[in-house]
Amino acid sequence: MKISRRDFIKIAAVAGASVALPLSLPRPRTVIDKGGVKFAAAASEPSKSKVVVSSCLICGQRCPFKIYVRKVGDEEVIEKIVYASDPSHDEFFAICGRPQTIFELRYLPERIPRPLKRVGPRGSGQFVEITWEEALDIIAKKIKELMDKGEVHRIVAVSHQGYEGSHVRDFFKNVIGTPNATQHCDTCHTGMDIGHKFIFGSPKGPSAFQPDYKNAKMIIVMGRNPVGGIVASAWTKMFTEGRANKAKLVVFDVRKSRLTAIADEYYIIPPATDLAISLAILNVILTEKLYNKDYLIKWTNAPMLFYADTLEPVKLADNPLMEGKKTYLVYDEATGEFKLKTEAKQPALEYEGTYNGRPVKTALLLLKDHVKDYTPEWAEKITGVPANTIRRIARELAEAAPKAFIDHGYKGARYYNEGMLKRVNMLINVLIGSVGSVGGVAYPAGKPKIKHPFDIIGIEKTKPTGLSIPDYWAQNGIENIIGKCWSQLLVKTIMTGKPYPIGLLFIHLENLVAHTVSGRKFLEALKDEKRVELIVVADTTFNETVMYADIVLPIPLFFEATTWSLQTAKKSYVSLVTTGIKAVDPPSGIDARPTWWILVELAKRLGKLPPNVEVDPLEVQRKQAEALGINFDELLEKGYVMLWTKPKYHPWGGEPLSTVTGELEIVNVALLEKYRGFVGKESPLNPFPIWIRPLWMRKGQLAPDEFIPVEYQDPLTSINMLIRFAKLSIDALEYKNLYGVLIHPSRAEKLGLRTGDLVRIKGAGGEIIAKVIVSEDVHPYIIAAPHATAIDEMVIPRTARIKTREGREITVKLFSKGGGYGINNNLLADPDEAVVPEEGYRAAQHDFVVRIEKITG
Repeated sequence: MKISRRDFIKIAAVAGASVALPLSLPRPRTVIDKGGVKFAAAASEPSKSKVVVSSCLICGQRCPFKIYVRKVGDEEVIEKIVYASDPSHDEFFAICGRPQTIFELRYLPERIPRPLKRVGPRGSGQFVEITWEEALDIIAKKIKELMDKGEVHRIVAVSHQGYEGSHVRDFFKNVIGTPNATQHCDTCHTGMDIGHKFIFGSPKGPSAFQPDYKNAKMIIVMGRNPVGGIVASAWTKMFTEGRANKAKLVVFDVRKSRLTAIADEYYIIPPATDLAISLAILNVILTEKLYNKDYLIKWTNAPMLFYADTLEPVKLADNPLMEGKKTYLVYDEATGEFKLKTEAKQPALEYEGTYNGRPVKTALLLLKDHVKDYTPEWAEKITGVPANTIRRIARELAEAAPKAFIDHGYKGARYYNEGMLKRVNMLINVLIGSVGSVGGVAYPAGKPKIKHPFDIIGIEKTKPTGLSIPDYWAQNGIENIIGKCWSQLLVKTIMTGKPYPIGLLFIHLENLVAHTVSGRKFLEALKDEKRVELIVVADTTFNETVMYADIVLPIPLFFEATTWSLQTAKKSYVSLVTTGIKAVDPPSGIDARPTWWILVELAKRLGKLPPNVEVDPLEVQRKQAEALGINFDELLEKGYVMLWTKPKYHPWGGEPLSTVTGELEIVNVALLEKYRGFVGKESPLNPFPIWIRPLWMRKGQLAPDEFIPVEYQDPLTSINMLIRFAKLSIDALEYKNLYGVLIHPSRAEKLGLRTGDLVRIKGAGGEIIAKVIVSEDVHPYIIAAPHATAIDEMVIPRTARIKTREGREITVKLFSKGGGYGINNNLLADPDEAVVPEEGYRAAQHDFVVRIEKITG
């Protein structure tokens, strides 16, 4: 049903009344006619607003907010969105512009209208509408078939976003019994996780730390943009408070950005060479003894003695002060004797001598030996940053410490050497005593353990059985696999058929094709029904992965359904419990069902729940609140309950670490033992800091038409990837002159390129068409564009064709409102090459070379 301009103005006036940004509702057009998305006629004046308290999921932070809804005719319209605030703790509540897309997201032409079944070849984008009963029966039948054969391990679940993303993985692992459930963090932060493992004893991701921006005196940022990336607004607010308090900001990046615009100093360097900067800073701190002596003695294993010839600890003994941990031999400067650290008065940090006739050194001296050649002069040759500048920055950082740090970052899957970069940066923070200190790298307060909905509704559980995909690859040479982060190994499994073909691949709010290094090689394998027998995709909109689905399940947007679980704010040191409550129904013609409902219906079909069980999501939330001792009515009224507001200022986060000693280990005892054979080698497994060349640098000098492709995480295209389809996002990127690939003028001139030209970007994994933006804001070696703003049309259809139950054919087009001429590195890279086997087979999404060919001018 179409509406008149007059009626549309009435609706838009209501919806746009309190919206600061210019777009409040989509244009008055009907993409799917009868039975599809419709705008309601405004037959009467708007009703009084109702207020729904919920939390935002666009970036995953779950910021509490209020949604004001009015009814215009028979259509509910979102009038405005107001962020929650607390006068007593205003510093923990922030705002950002992303929720302004909510008005438009409801009506995206890319939305999935009803359950779908593939009718053409896999990957053709041809579907027919089916009922929910038919879709669920097909899925349940396949699961039952694999269970009966004893092949439940051939079921793989991949889930990322949404209130119930973790519940999907839990369902398939703990209810169905497959050992294979993952998400895509190996294309996000796994390099960081593994790098930190060498210091903390276990993987530590971005949410494991809370940079204390507010109290810092100096902040160095590499490979991150706290004011312009996909970062949660809470982090941005804390960061800006630090700047307001005059914290000095130094930035190293491959392009200019909002962050460099506010920096005191910034340096545009070649991609993946920030490791050289970090190694040089580490060198200066060690050679000039700028480290925090007392901190290192008390909280780290810096005084630990090792045999210099074999690199083995001289002596380990049970620590009487820490159960299950080891103390070790040190040289006590107070007595001139060798003692266990627990007995020594003044352990030496830079002792070198003999013990039992063998040469020994402290861990600190071993570290110093391994970075002695990484001088600022050495780093200058690689990065172009003057040696004197690097030396000055290192001294200023140490002088400002402990209220100074190198930001631990977020993404760690761009370059082959990124794990080493994150390790070295955190080592520097340890040496200057900033880890766990006020104004340094603090730890978040912690999160409450919310009772699982499965335990509340009484769903029958099953222990996972069979050989898992990560276990198989761990047995075949892949190191440091993180149990929930192996989507690239799933890609490898589908391409190789090892250890087995996939029986059922269930993908929930996870754009596997666009999020993993895939390329044409993977997509050709994905078409093969012998490699993957059934692909089910549950999502809100069409995307690259939906085009390869056999069964498609439409899910509501996060404000269109009530979740069955309480939520916690994720990216902040404050502990907030929030909730997700439905504000409006999906538009007419969108038959979407909540994720929890899908899980319940599958459980009933598989005999895991009685068929007559009814689940009330609010009642489940209430029981969770009771278990936490939270007043649920207060939570519903305010939208949040605040539990803890202070970060943990303790070097270990409050308790012994997972290392052998329980301390911060500047030389990791267990990993030195495991990877001793890599000492001196250019490898992420080297137990000591070492310069590792990025993969692109190993290819030799770049040809005139060769570039390193860089995707930056723009807040308007990333995380919930449906936001990239919004006209508001497209217009904002166009306004900022960012929608396209940025090329430095010196390189563009040689190729005869001007702004607006179309180019073909060729990678080892595929090709895309992009629009050129000539800009001095990028390093000459790179091209840069917002993440996931292009597709490879040779293997991914831009248009889906759907036959409705009424016999009509409708079409749904990706990037229907414009755009689609940026970049997606995952479609350009080779999935066999742009990976790091030493770090769980995580992605190296920017670490390859592409060629550019002009198409039009």
